[in-house]
Amino acid sequence: MDMKKFGFNDVMLRKRQDLIDNGVNPYPYSFPNIQKIDEILSVFETIDDEELTENKVVTTGRIIARRKMGKSVFMDLKDQTGKIQLYLQESSLEEEWKTIMLTDIGDIIGVKGKLFISKKGEPSIHVSCFEILSKAVVSIPFGKETKEATYYRSSDPETRYRERYISWLIDDQDFERMKSRSLIISAIRNHMERLGFLEVTTPTVEFVYGGAEARPFETSVWALGSKKVFLRISPELSLKKYIVAGFDKVFTICQNFRNEGIDISHNPEFSMMEWYESFTDYKKQMERFENLVSDICVQITGSTKINYQGEDIDFTTPWRRMTVLDAIEEFASIHAQKMSIEEIKLELDKHGIEYDDDISWGVGVVELFENLCENKLIQPIFIIDHPKEISPLTKIKRGDTRLVERFEPYVYGMELGNAYSELTDPVDQVQRFVEQREKGKGGQEYDDHPLDADFIKAIGCGMPPTGGVGIGVDRLIMLLTDSRSIREIIPFPMIKPIQNN
Repeated sequence: MDMKKFGFNDVMLRKRQDLIDNGVNPYPYSFPNIQKIDEILSVFETIDDEELTENKVVTTGRIIARRKMGKSVFMDLKDQTGKIQLYLQESSLEEEWKTIMLTDIGDIIGVKGKLFISKKGEPSIHVSCFEILSKAVVSIPFGKETKEATYYRSSDPETRYRERYISWLIDDQDFERMKSRSLIISAIRNHMERLGFLEVTTPTVEFVYGGAEARPFETSVWALGSKKVFLRISPELSLKKYIVAGFDKVFTICQNFRNEGIDISHNPEFSMMEWYESFTDYKKQMERFENLVSDICVQITGSTKINYQGEDIDFTTPWRRMTVLDAIEEFASIHAQKMSIEEIKLELDKHGIEYDDDISWGVGVVELFENLCENKLIQPIFIIDHPKEISPLTKIKRGDTRLVERFEPYVYGMELGNAYSELTDPVDQVQRFVEQREKGKGGQEYDDHPLDADFIKAIGCGMPPTGGVGIGVDRLIMLLTDSRSIREIIPFPMIKPIQNN
């Protein structure tokens, strides 16, 4: 088989074979008792130069630079904690020298040796024992480093996202971003558990999709006669069944799948957290939300204030609250509160916003808000009290039957989540579902949304007053890592494959 189709390098392949022919296993089983490079570097800060040579160390890492000088070789070794220089002499490594000469940048090695400071003042290891732990056969484009920047031979964004493992190897910022992602998710989980919420699981593959307005991914189950099923677009309906059953405070962190557009804030597969709390409403959940984000921000950055894409953002609580109608009035100078649908249409026409002829008042209001206001919401804010037509799972606003008790948090013009005073009347729920299917939202492909009879039956058993919240985990990570695109913080974003791959 032609190994080039996998990106293998001919020279590196020959070196791999030479190692095998020399009786060296280039892929051994283990290399025990290692020290991380940051641990080794800390030794240089605690003892005198004279004592360094008495310290024997054992470490592993990947070769990211290699310089041969006569009968000596200098290497830069890197692990996930740091980088250190290696000094290898042929005279002290006679048995391993052939192996050393067959190494390449990208190889993973294990070494033993003593510490010293080089003539240029660089912390180094004088290697006395050398072992190759994994022979690379793909050329990894480690770049030239200066004090100001690192220059890589691979800068094409599509390539970086497609071959993410290489990007993590060569780009420290990308690597740290992924570490931050894990830390943020862990902090979210710990925050919820401290509040007494129970983490639960929900189905990824479902017979009926629901909990959001979105086009699902479809597949089938062979064992059930190729029965059509859908990937989860939201865990909402399953989580509410937990609430019905007496689990008063539940949450899940999961992957959702929506067969829709891809842009800087959307990916077909994305991470989301939803939580539900019995005997509360959306007002209580606004407090929960702002406290969660503020707490996570402090844990990750050390402050409630961040800089995102050049804009100072302050997550200090409490956040501002503003109704959808007030936002339209403040940011677009349109008094939609008392407008008829015909007057709403005139405003849509005036601003060049397309709509269907049978658009409802509520959908028209949302179109005005999304097109004229969203990008002006820079500081954290809750946009509350949305039109009834677009929120079929939400309780009616106390005092205004056209609206529902719903909030959406916004930061830097980006919707960060969605939350309700959950609808608990099963008869009203059926009527809302039917109304949603009949009216839809401007002819979208999800207008013919399935009615989940089992979910209706569940809340028919009696669902307590409940506040429910969904938060876009990926978008929160974007904010806290100052990442412009969701692709930067998703480990393996959806990228169009290379043809003939």
